[in-house]
Amino acid sequence: MTEAVGIRSRVLTANGLRMNLVETGEGAPVLFLHGFPQSSRAWAPVMASLAERHHAIAPDLRGAGATDAPRGGYDSATIQADVLALLDELGLAQVDLVAHDWGALVGFDLCLNHPERIRRYVAIAVPAPYIRMSRALMAGMLKAMPHLWFQYVVATPGLGPALLSRGRQRLAHWLLRAFEVRPMNDDDVAAYVSTLRDPARAKAASRLYRKLILPGFMKIMGGAYRGRVLHTPTLVLFGADDALLPKDALAISPDDAPHTRVEFVPGGAHFVVDDNPDEVARRIRAFLE
Repeated sequence: MTEAVGIRSRVLTANGLRMNLVETGEGAPVLFLHGFPQSSRAWAPVMASLAERHHAIAPDLRGAGATDAPRGGYDSATIQADVLALLDELGLAQVDLVAHDWGALVGFDLCLNHPERIRRYVAIAVPAPYIRMSRALMAGMLKAMPHLWFQYVVATPGLGPALLSRGRQRLAHWLLRAFEVRPMNDDDVAAYVSTLRDPARAKAASRLYRKLILPGFMKIMGGAYRGRVLHTPTLVLFGADDALLPKDALAISPDDAPHTRVEFVPGGAHFVVDDNPDEVARRIRAFLE
Protein backbone atom coordinates (compact mmCIF):
# COMPACT_ATOMS: atom_id res chain seq x y z
CA MET A 1 0.00 0.00 0.00
CA THR A 2 2.79 2.45 0.83
CA GLU A 3 4.38 1.91 -2.60
CA ALA A 4 1.05 2.46 -4.32
CA VAL A 5 0.61 5.94 -2.82
CA GLY A 6 4.27 6.96 -3.08
CA ILE A 7 5.00 6.80 0.63
CA ARG A 8 8.60 6.17 1.65
CA SER A 9 9.89 5.00 5.02
CA ARG A 10 13.02 5.53 7.06
CA VAL A 11 14.36 5.05 10.58
CA LEU A 12 16.06 7.63 12.77
CA THR A 13 16.88 8.10 16.44
CA ALA A 14 15.08 10.76 18.48
CA ASN A 15 15.14 11.17 22.27
CA GLY A 16 17.17 7.97 22.42
CA LEU A 17 14.37 6.08 20.66
CA ARG A 18 14.79 4.27 17.35
CA MET A 19 11.75 5.58 15.46
CA ASN A 20 10.21 4.42 12.21
CA LEU A 21 8.47 7.06 10.10
CA VAL A 22 6.79 7.30 6.72
CA GLU A 23 6.59 10.42 4.57
CA THR A 24 5.46 11.69 1.21
CA GLY A 25 5.08 14.91 -0.74
CA GLU A 26 6.80 18.27 -0.64
CA GLY A 27 5.86 21.65 0.75
CA ALA A 28 4.65 22.79 4.16
CA PRO A 29 5.34 20.06 6.75
CA VAL A 30 2.40 18.24 8.37
CA LEU A 31 3.04 15.79 11.20
CA PHE A 32 0.53 12.98 11.83
CA LEU A 33 0.21 11.18 15.19
CA HIS A 34 -1.73 7.91 15.30
CA GLY A 35 -3.84 6.37 18.05
CA PHE A 36 -4.29 2.92 19.58
CA PRO A 37 -4.02 0.17 18.42
CA GLN A 38 -2.88 1.64 15.11
CA SER A 39 0.39 2.92 13.66
CA SER A 40 1.57 5.36 11.00
CA ARG A 41 -0.02 3.25 8.25
CA ALA A 42 -3.46 4.52 9.35
CA TRP A 43 -2.62 7.85 7.71
CA ALA A 44 -1.64 6.57 4.24
CA PRO A 45 -4.81 7.67 2.35
CA VAL A 46 -4.86 11.11 3.99
CA MET A 47 -1.13 11.63 3.46
CA ALA A 48 -1.48 10.73 -0.22
CA SER A 49 -4.30 13.24 -0.57
CA LEU A 50 -2.17 16.05 0.93
CA ALA A 51 1.09 15.14 -0.83
CA GLU A 52 0.71 17.56 -3.73
CA ARG A 53 1.12 20.63 -1.51
CA HIS A 54 2.45 19.28 1.79
CA HIS A 55 5.33 17.25 3.18
CA ALA A 56 3.34 14.66 5.15
CA ILE A 57 5.23 12.84 7.93
CA ALA A 58 3.88 10.09 10.19
CA PRO A 59 5.99 8.35 12.84
CA ASP A 60 5.24 5.13 14.64
CA LEU A 61 5.05 6.42 18.19
CA ARG A 62 6.80 4.84 21.18
CA GLY A 63 5.81 1.17 21.49
CA ALA A 64 3.83 1.05 18.24
CA GLY A 65 4.47 -0.13 14.69
CA ALA A 66 8.17 -0.60 13.99
CA THR A 67 9.42 1.92 16.58
CA ASP A 68 11.20 0.71 19.72
CA ALA A 69 9.06 -0.45 22.64
CA PRO A 70 11.11 0.26 25.79
CA ARG A 71 9.80 -0.53 29.26
CA GLY A 72 9.13 3.07 30.22
CA GLY A 73 8.16 6.45 28.87
CA TYR A 74 4.45 6.01 28.11
CA ASP A 75 3.40 9.30 29.67
CA SER A 76 2.52 12.49 27.82
CA ALA A 77 5.67 14.39 28.81
CA THR A 78 7.99 11.71 27.43
CA ILE A 79 6.04 11.24 24.22
CA GLN A 80 5.99 15.02 23.72
CA ALA A 81 9.78 14.89 24.10
CA ASP A 82 9.90 12.09 21.50
CA VAL A 83 7.92 14.22 19.03
CA LEU A 84 9.96 17.38 19.62
CA ALA A 85 13.21 15.44 19.25
CA LEU A 86 11.88 13.99 16.00
CA LEU A 87 11.14 17.48 14.69
CA ASP A 88 14.65 18.56 15.66
CA GLU A 89 16.15 15.55 13.85
CA LEU A 90 14.13 16.48 10.76
CA GLY A 91 15.21 20.12 11.01
CA LEU A 92 11.64 21.37 11.39
CA ALA A 93 11.15 24.39 13.64
CA GLN A 94 7.36 24.37 13.22
CA VAL A 95 4.75 22.04 11.71
CA ASP A 96 1.05 21.66 11.25
CA LEU A 97 -0.15 18.79 13.42
CA VAL A 98 -2.89 16.20 12.82
CA ALA A 99 -3.55 13.63 15.54
CA HIS A 100 -6.07 10.91 16.35
CA ASP A 101 -7.16 9.18 19.59
CA TRP A 102 -4.43 9.21 22.27
CA GLY A 103 -2.13 10.94 19.79
CA ALA A 104 -4.61 13.83 19.97
CA LEU A 105 -4.25 13.99 23.77
CA VAL A 106 -0.51 14.45 23.26
CA GLY A 107 -1.29 16.96 20.51
CA PHE A 108 -3.24 19.24 22.84
CA ASP A 109 -0.39 19.09 25.36
CA LEU A 110 2.09 20.00 22.63
CA CYS A 111 0.01 23.02 21.62
CA LEU A 112 -0.25 24.22 25.21
CA ASN A 113 3.32 23.46 26.29
CA HIS A 114 5.20 24.20 23.05
CA PRO A 115 2.98 26.53 20.99
CA GLU A 116 5.93 27.82 19.01
CA ARG A 117 6.34 24.38 17.37
CA ILE A 118 2.72 23.92 16.20
CA ARG A 119 1.28 26.26 13.56
CA ARG A 120 -2.20 24.72 13.27
CA TYR A 121 -3.72 21.64 14.85
CA VAL A 122 -6.34 19.10 13.76
CA ALA A 123 -7.51 16.81 16.60
CA ILE A 124 -9.59 13.78 15.65
CA ALA A 125 -11.99 11.81 17.87
CA VAL A 126 -10.83 13.49 21.10
CA PRO A 127 -12.45 16.61 22.60
CA ALA A 128 -10.52 19.74 23.45
CA PRO A 129 -9.55 19.45 27.14
CA TYR A 130 -12.12 21.91 28.46
CA ILE A 131 -15.22 19.76 28.88
CA ARG A 132 -17.49 20.94 31.68
CA MET A 133 -19.87 18.64 33.45
CA SER A 134 -23.53 19.01 32.55
CA ARG A 135 -26.64 16.88 32.69
CA ALA A 136 -26.22 15.99 29.02
CA LEU A 137 -22.60 15.01 29.54
CA MET A 138 -23.38 12.98 32.65
CA ALA A 139 -26.12 11.12 30.79
CA GLY A 140 -23.78 10.54 27.86
CA MET A 141 -21.01 9.24 30.10
CA LEU A 142 -23.35 6.83 31.86
CA LYS A 143 -24.46 5.57 28.46
CA ALA A 144 -20.88 5.25 27.21
CA MET A 145 -19.33 3.51 30.23
CA PRO A 146 -20.51 -0.02 29.33
CA HIS A 147 -18.76 0.39 25.96
CA LEU A 148 -15.45 1.45 27.54
CA TRP A 149 -14.82 -1.64 29.67
CA PHE A 150 -11.85 -2.54 27.44
CA GLN A 151 -9.83 0.46 28.67
CA TYR A 152 -9.51 -0.96 32.16
CA VAL A 153 -8.87 -4.47 30.85
CA VAL A 154 -6.04 -3.28 28.60
CA ALA A 155 -4.60 -1.19 31.44
CA THR A 156 -4.46 -4.12 33.87
CA PRO A 157 -0.88 -5.47 34.15
CA GLY A 158 -0.58 -9.07 33.02
CA LEU A 159 -4.18 -9.41 31.90
CA GLY A 160 -4.19 -6.65 29.27
CA PRO A 161 -0.96 -7.69 27.53
CA ALA A 162 -1.97 -11.36 27.57
CA LEU A 163 -5.35 -10.71 25.96
CA LEU A 164 -3.83 -8.42 23.34
CA SER A 165 -0.99 -10.72 22.31
CA ARG A 166 -1.93 -14.35 22.86
CA GLY A 167 -4.09 -16.95 21.20
CA ARG A 168 -6.54 -15.69 18.61
CA GLN A 169 -6.15 -12.09 19.85
CA ARG A 170 -9.89 -11.57 20.03
CA LEU A 171 -9.56 -8.38 22.08
CA ALA A 172 -7.19 -6.78 19.57
CA HIS A 173 -9.51 -7.65 16.68
CA TRP A 174 -12.54 -6.41 18.61
CA LEU A 175 -10.89 -3.06 19.36
CA LEU A 176 -10.52 -2.43 15.63
CA ARG A 177 -13.82 -3.86 14.44
CA ALA A 178 -16.32 -2.89 17.15
CA PHE A 179 -16.31 0.86 16.41
CA GLU A 180 -16.03 0.92 12.62
CA VAL A 181 -18.69 2.25 10.28
CA ARG A 182 -17.04 1.09 7.08
CA PRO A 183 -15.05 -2.18 7.32
CA MET A 184 -11.43 -1.40 8.01
CA ASN A 185 -8.89 -2.60 5.46
CA ASP A 186 -8.10 -6.25 6.24
CA ASP A 187 -4.38 -5.81 5.61
CA ASP A 188 -4.29 -2.89 8.03
CA VAL A 189 -6.09 -4.87 10.72
CA ALA A 190 -3.72 -7.80 10.24
CA ALA A 191 -0.70 -5.49 10.55
CA TYR A 192 -1.93 -3.85 13.76
CA VAL A 193 -2.87 -7.16 15.38
CA SER A 194 0.37 -8.84 14.29
CA THR A 195 2.43 -6.10 15.94
CA LEU A 196 0.70 -6.77 19.27
CA ARG A 197 1.90 -10.39 19.21
CA ASP A 198 5.22 -9.00 20.39
CA PRO A 199 5.00 -9.16 24.22
CA ALA A 200 6.99 -5.92 24.55
CA ARG A 201 4.47 -4.05 22.41
CA ALA A 202 1.48 -5.55 24.18
CA LYS A 203 3.01 -4.43 27.50
CA ALA A 204 3.66 -1.00 25.98
CA ALA A 205 -0.04 -0.73 25.10
CA SER A 206 -1.03 -1.57 28.67
CA ARG A 207 1.41 0.99 30.08
CA LEU A 208 0.08 3.58 27.65
CA TYR A 209 -3.42 3.15 29.06
CA ARG A 210 -2.17 3.32 32.65
CA LYS A 211 0.20 6.24 32.22
CA LEU A 212 -1.40 8.42 29.55
CA ILE A 213 -4.86 7.52 28.23
CA LEU A 214 -6.83 6.98 31.44
CA PRO A 215 -4.99 9.70 33.41
CA GLY A 216 -5.37 12.06 30.45
CA PHE A 217 -9.14 11.78 30.39
CA MET A 218 -9.30 12.06 34.18
CA LYS A 219 -7.34 15.34 33.93
CA ILE A 220 -9.81 16.64 31.36
CA MET A 221 -12.85 15.68 33.40
CA GLY A 222 -11.25 17.06 36.56
CA GLY A 223 -10.71 20.50 35.02
CA ALA A 224 -6.92 20.37 35.08
CA TYR A 225 -6.67 22.37 31.84
CA ARG A 226 -8.95 25.22 32.82
CA GLY A 227 -7.19 28.55 32.83
CA ARG A 228 -4.67 27.40 30.21
CA VAL A 229 -5.86 29.08 27.03
CA LEU A 230 -5.37 27.19 23.76
CA HIS A 231 -4.23 29.86 21.29
CA THR A 232 -3.23 27.48 18.48
CA PRO A 233 -5.76 27.57 15.61
CA THR A 234 -7.46 24.20 16.07
CA LEU A 235 -10.01 22.07 14.24
CA VAL A 236 -11.60 19.23 16.22
CA LEU A 237 -13.12 16.51 14.04
CA PHE A 238 -15.53 13.84 15.25
CA GLY A 239 -17.25 11.12 13.31
CA ALA A 240 -20.93 12.05 13.14
CA ASP A 241 -21.77 8.46 14.15
CA ASP A 242 -19.47 8.45 17.20
CA ALA A 243 -21.99 8.18 20.02
CA LEU A 244 -19.63 7.96 23.01
CA LEU A 245 -20.00 11.65 23.85
CA PRO A 246 -23.11 13.77 23.21
CA LYS A 247 -22.52 16.40 20.53
CA ASP A 248 -23.84 19.26 22.64
CA ALA A 249 -21.22 18.51 25.31
CA LEU A 250 -18.35 19.07 22.85
CA ALA A 251 -18.79 22.81 22.33
CA ILE A 252 -15.74 24.92 23.21
CA SER A 253 -15.89 28.24 25.01
CA PRO A 254 -13.90 31.03 23.29
CA ASP A 255 -12.52 31.85 26.74
CA ASP A 256 -10.72 28.48 26.70
CA ALA A 257 -9.84 28.21 23.03
CA PRO A 258 -10.59 31.34 21.01
CA HIS A 259 -9.42 29.89 17.68
CA THR A 260 -10.97 26.42 17.92
CA ARG A 261 -13.97 24.97 16.14
CA VAL A 262 -15.66 21.55 16.15
CA GLU A 263 -16.96 19.73 13.07
CA PHE A 264 -18.68 16.38 12.55
CA VAL A 265 -17.70 14.16 9.64
CA PRO A 266 -20.53 12.10 8.13
CA GLY A 267 -20.10 8.39 7.61
CA GLY A 268 -17.63 7.91 10.42
CA ALA A 269 -17.29 7.05 14.10
CA HIS A 270 -14.18 6.77 16.30
CA PHE A 271 -12.02 5.46 13.43
CA VAL A 272 -13.30 8.20 11.13
CA VAL A 273 -9.96 8.37 9.30
CA ASP A 274 -10.58 4.79 8.15
CA ASP A 275 -14.35 5.18 7.75
CA ASN A 276 -14.26 8.29 5.54
CA PRO A 277 -10.65 9.20 4.63
CA ASP A 278 -11.61 11.36 1.64
CA GLU A 279 -13.79 13.69 3.70
CA VAL A 280 -11.28 13.81 6.55
CA ALA A 281 -8.55 14.74 4.06
CA ARG A 282 -10.76 17.38 2.44
CA ARG A 283 -11.44 19.07 5.78
CA ILE A 284 -7.78 18.94 6.80
CA ARG A 285 -6.74 20.50 3.49
CA ALA A 286 -9.34 23.25 3.79
CA PHE A 287 -8.22 24.06 7.33
CA LEU A 288 -4.50 24.08 6.61
CA GLU A 289 -4.68 25.97 3.34
